[in-house]
Amino acid sequence: MSIRNLCSLFEPGSVAVIGASSRPDRIGYTVLNNMAECGFAGALWPVNPKYAELRGVPCYHRVSALPRAPELAVICTPPETVPGLIAELGARGTRAAVVLTPGLSEARSGGKNLRQAMLDAARPHRLRILGPGGIGLLAPHAGLNASMAQVGAQPGKIAFVSQSGMLMAAVLDWARQQGIGFSRVISLGEGTDIDMGDLLDFLAGDSDTTAIVMHMESVSNARKFMSAARMAARGKPVIVMKAGREGDDKVIDAAIRRAGMLRVYSSADLFDAVETVARARPLRGERLAIISNGGSLGQLADDALRWRGVRQATLSAPTQRRLEQMKPAPMVAQGTLVVGGEATPERYAAVLDALIQEPQVDALLLIHAPSTAAASADVARVLAPMAKAASKSVLSCWLGGAGATVARETFAEAGLPCYDTPEKATRAFLQIAQYQRNQALLIEVPAQAPPAPERSAARAIVDAALAQGITALSREDSQAVLAAYGIPLAAPLRRRGEGSGGAAADGAAPADGELRSNVRSDIQLRVAVRIDPVFGPAISFGQGGPAALAVDDRAVGLPPLNMVLARDVVARTRVARLLADHSEAICRVLIQVAELAVDIGELAVLEIDPLLAGAGGVRVQDARIELGPRRAEASLAIRPYPQELEQDVAWQGETLLLRPIRPEDAPAHLRFFAALHADDVRMRFFTAMRELPPAQLARLTQIDYDRAMAFIATRSGADGQPETLGVVRAVADPDNQRAEFAIVVRSDLKGKGLGVVLFEKLVAYFRERGTRELWGETLSENTGMQRLIKRFGGTVTPSAEPGVVELLLRLQQK
Repeated sequence: MSIRNLCSLFEPGSVAVIGASSRPDRIGYTVLNNMAECGFAGALWPVNPKYAELRGVPCYHRVSALPRAPELAVICTPPETVPGLIAELGARGTRAAVVLTPGLSEARSGGKNLRQAMLDAARPHRLRILGPGGIGLLAPHAGLNASMAQVGAQPGKIAFVSQSGMLMAAVLDWARQQGIGFSRVISLGEGTDIDMGDLLDFLAGDSDTTAIVMHMESVSNARKFMSAARMAARGKPVIVMKAGREGDDKVIDAAIRRAGMLRVYSSADLFDAVETVARARPLRGERLAIISNGGSLGQLADDALRWRGVRQATLSAPTQRRLEQMKPAPMVAQGTLVVGGEATPERYAAVLDALIQEPQVDALLLIHAPSTAAASADVARVLAPMAKAASKSVLSCWLGGAGATVARETFAEAGLPCYDTPEKATRAFLQIAQYQRNQALLIEVPAQAPPAPERSAARAIVDAALAQGITALSREDSQAVLAAYGIPLAAPLRRRGEGSGGAAADGAAPADGELRSNVRSDIQLRVAVRIDPVFGPAISFGQGGPAALAVDDRAVGLPPLNMVLARDVVARTRVARLLADHSEAICRVLIQVAELAVDIGELAVLEIDPLLAGAGGVRVQDARIELGPRRAEASLAIRPYPQELEQDVAWQGETLLLRPIRPEDAPAHLRFFAALHADDVRMRFFTAMRELPPAQLARLTQIDYDRAMAFIATRSGADGQPETLGVVRAVADPDNQRAEFAIVVRSDLKGKGLGVVLFEKLVAYFRERGTRELWGETLSENTGMQRLIKRFGGTVTPSAEPGVVELLLRLQQK
């Protein structure tokens, strides 16, 4: 759906509890009590014909008797009453409702499913519904507890979204004990109207939320979910626990990584992730140093690191000398600095200070067990101010009873992450590191893509097979399709219809014995495409041949792929250690297979096994392709590059190519930015910038084509390299009501009509998309931009911000 009217859900000025009750066994009793006791400053209206008043406030007999339309209604009545109540509320002007009533999916009335009847009643009024089912929502900053949770929530900066009401209740209980607060806590229920994608879109722009934690059981709309998740994860940490392992769980992993989020695998990890997200600082790298007063405790943490292939930081020579001069000097046991059971708080502080200053350490883990020399509480009081002031993240583990509890409280009050076992603390560090690796996939600039494949040849083979009712392509046709996409083959193709003794199309094939000899000396790999029921085509890579039967060494990526994403897929397999000399060629094969999966909507199965890597290079030994019904383009979780939008245009006596921007345009975009005059940069970005930071370059060139569009005017420069002459871009809101646009033309080409050509392309695209209006801001002195918008029939009005004007162009007549 969209984020329309979600502000009424989270920040209402009035709330009606429909089905409020004085009976403790009723949902309406709990909801009314929660609302009455959470500090809500707005109007609270109980609705139930059985009561004249509840909790000392008037109780209304029906919705029509309310003083005015409530901004939010919480419905706790039987299933058969819900559709009628939704219709009545919508007609009065209510824009959001929490339906706590369970069982609407199973119940029917007049031959109609009650859940669908509820949606039908809401649609004409654009009334948004959370649920049905679940336990509701809390927005502590707004004093809102529209839930039947037994425990409330303190204000904080973390949003928690759960598809399990029971897990949400457990998290609330745990967070209260830990002193962790929330911006929003939401039980999704059945997610019939408001789903996970809607909430991600809302929370991405929510100023009260700095991190999002999600418990997810299923995804209903993969493309919407991925677009929303990628948008949210670019701005704030998003942590996901996916419950249920039906289907290929590696596809879920691929989707979460691709969106820049972090996945955890258990409720315990989810609780710890809340702690970590709330309090840990970003890492500058993955070099962790461990301090402990016991060697065995440090070893537990070190073992956990090594099991994940991570080693502790190596200290520089100056830091080693500084530590050696301490009396007594700390011991080093398997990389851990052991201060000893006799260490005083002051000795701890000296070692901690040395490691805080160490440039080769990115994060610290402090592990302390009770000792006679230093009580945990005393150590924490000395170290907490130092850890809080440090520029790097300091995680801590306090073991023991009452003293450890005081120590944890001391660190928690300082806003520092702390854990009760070394393994949990180490796992938290690894979570932060993995999250930052996933984030890097969002901002890293890919290398140039391989040449475009011969799509028409592959299309012809597929069409011919389908015309004959063939769904399983022959070995020769399967190889021909791969060859059309530039995927190298181990042997020349045979002509279609020739047997094993026939001549090959391009020469004689190697003898069988020679092939077997080559296979024995090569690494055997496997590349496959399967169609996931939710996320569509998924590309899997790993070990091939007989060895693949013994171990599931594979990683999965979602198309489309580029070199950066393909390298990530390869690097996540164990066999990657053997492929250093062939990694780039293998990545090219993965990219080409991903292109094939995007282009051929009828592809049901593609299996390359083995893909050989050895002295003869990387090449396909055997492959099979199966076809099925054609999938819609929307079945792809991530919209691929929209090649159909490319257009040649005449300009100033030459032909330019107008096309959507691609990640591979990053080098040309840097050259384009460097050619802009300082005033043009200031007009476009509202600030002086001498160069584009890598993260901003990635945001400008790696766009989500499902939500945004950027068209560039490009041509081949004098040096043969592509050059960008101008760019126009816009990002639509989730409701597709308004798209914010910006345009800039290379400074030496201004005044020649290129801006008009680019803006016309953008206007046509968003008008066709159904977007209602284009909107933008520019400096008052930017008269060229103001003339441009007026030329297309738009308006210019002063902004509330001094020196800025707003630009508006309506695209639809209605």
